[in-house]
Amino acid sequence: QLQTEVEEAVQECRNAEEKAKKAITDAAMMA
Repeated sequence: QLQTEVEEAVQECRNAEEKAKKAITDAAMMA
């Protein structure tokens, strides 16, 4: 149970990181 929750949290963290990187890249291209 706990293992699954931790893995899900890590996955969400990675997704957020990817979105942030993409947003920064997009912003840099628009600048």
